[in-house]
Amino acid sequence: MKKKKRSRSSKAEPISVSFYEFFKYVLDLCVCVYIFLILVVMPFYNEEGFNHIGTDKSTFFKNCTIYGSKIVLPLLAIMAVTGVIMHIRTKGIPNGKALSVKSIIAACKKQFSSTDCFALAYGISVIIAYLCSDYKETAMWGVKGWYMGLIPQLTVVVVYFLISRAWTRRNWLVALILPVSFIVFALGYLNRFGIYPIDMKLEAPEFISTIGNINWYCGYLVSIFFGVMFLFWKVEWKKVWQQLLMMGYLVIGFATLVTQGSSSGIFTMAVLFLFLFWLSVSDSRSMESFWLEMVLFSATCLVTCIMRVCGLLEITYIDTLIDLFTYSLIPIIMTLLSLAFWAWVRVTNNKGRYPQKIWKGLSVLVCGGSIALVVLFVILLAINTAGGGIITKMTTMSEQNVLTFSPTWGSNRGATWTCGWLCFWEQDVLHKLTGVGPDCMEAFLYGAGSAELVAVAEERFGTARLTNAHNEWLTILVNMGLLGLVSYAGMMITAIKRYIQSRNVKVITAACGICVLAYTVNNMFSFQQSMNIATIAVILGIGENYMREE
Repeated sequence: MKKKKRSRSSKAEPISVSFYEFFKYVLDLCVCVYIFLILVVMPFYNEEGFNHIGTDKSTFFKNCTIYGSKIVLPLLAIMAVTGVIMHIRTKGIPNGKALSVKSIIAACKKQFSSTDCFALAYGISVIIAYLCSDYKETAMWGVKGWYMGLIPQLTVVVVYFLISRAWTRRNWLVALILPVSFIVFALGYLNRFGIYPIDMKLEAPEFISTIGNINWYCGYLVSIFFGVMFLFWKVEWKKVWQQLLMMGYLVIGFATLVTQGSSSGIFTMAVLFLFLFWLSVSDSRSMESFWLEMVLFSATCLVTCIMRVCGLLEITYIDTLIDLFTYSLIPIIMTLLSLAFWAWVRVTNNKGRYPQKIWKGLSVLVCGGSIALVVLFVILLAINTAGGGIITKMTTMSEQNVLTFSPTWGSNRGATWTCGWLCFWEQDVLHKLTGVGPDCMEAFLYGAGSAELVAVAEERFGTARLTNAHNEWLTILVNMGLLGLVSYAGMMITAIKRYIQSRNVKVITAACGICVLAYTVNNMFSFQQSMNIATIAVILGIGENYMREE
């Protein structure tokens, strides 16, 4: 009996498949290492305490990109070639009909989400911004010590796709973010009272924890904490010890949030609390969890207030909002009210009489009223500023107040926003579309900006050079133009919308969406830097990875 000859493709298939799977496994390990470096190592990384700590973290992010690309890019090239060989051996060369435009579009719709498309568009817009830039030397890596140029921006996009596609899910790796951030938050809270368990050179109130500058710390804090707060709100913790651990985490997070010193973090907290309140209306258990979180927040403020009043701890950084939440009657009022609402919800839930209609009405009143107040504030700000202080003159307010938009408004946001807008406005049509180049706002401002623009910057900041507008989207508008802003905003907005909408079936994805939302809200008054953008890129990738589970 003659033996059947094995076909050439059947011999080749196991070899090509095994090669492909091996390189895929190696790529997966590389992605795991990168996630570990960003989420676990980078928050603690510094060389000499607070001395050039921002540059240290930027350099760390830069080195992760350089060494990672030397390994990952060859792997991707090998996998691409191996994948093509596998396809040809098993399915043959696709004919023209198979490669029709219609079939390609259908395949792309199946494989790429709206967030993917905007991420790709952002990557392309960053490259275009670099090619059209007059400051290519700066644009390649960005301002020295800051490093937010072409390569770091593309790293964000590549990391997002690698984690969402090439990473084999490991829940324990994601869970490491909890103990890491807990330690960072605990150190931040202690630092506010002059306690430094870790020796950090150049200890000063404007630096905090192992992150550095207050703005940097706040950017990291909001990018992590509110995702965990969402998990506590959404998940039913069946074991008591799990719930207690999560409550302990929230207490430390709230404690450092109200004492860290950046107003943008407090504004972000207000937005996220309102958003969770709105989501809680339709579910009695969620509403109970929401008010329990409010109790924890209020009690944390009250305990801090008691320690300050009794002289047990002396805070080293004074701010109006810090005193409002930790050195006034507000914590007492908040604690009593939140306890009353939590008890009411708990009692009605136990009796099976959750008053959903009442809570729906309250949510409309509170959330709608909050939005109306913000709109009213903007209108009054515009009227008072345009009218030369017409409202201020009828009150006891000073000329430099929150209702007068000036260079000093909002901790100098008036100056930074004005500079950012003028940088955009003074561009020609091409550069309004493409931008001055990644991380090149400083280069344009001081190199080609008008006398008026330079005067605004120098009057407010003196010899210190302004590298960004302290508003992420405005800075992107300047650096990457309208093309960059639309694609970046699209990436973030679609991720927030898609991730949070999946909250009933994909809790981790929804938590990632909350992190992106908090990051975005905070960065309306802050800026993109290596610590927060590296963290949020990983979170975006993890969220998309869990989203693509099916």
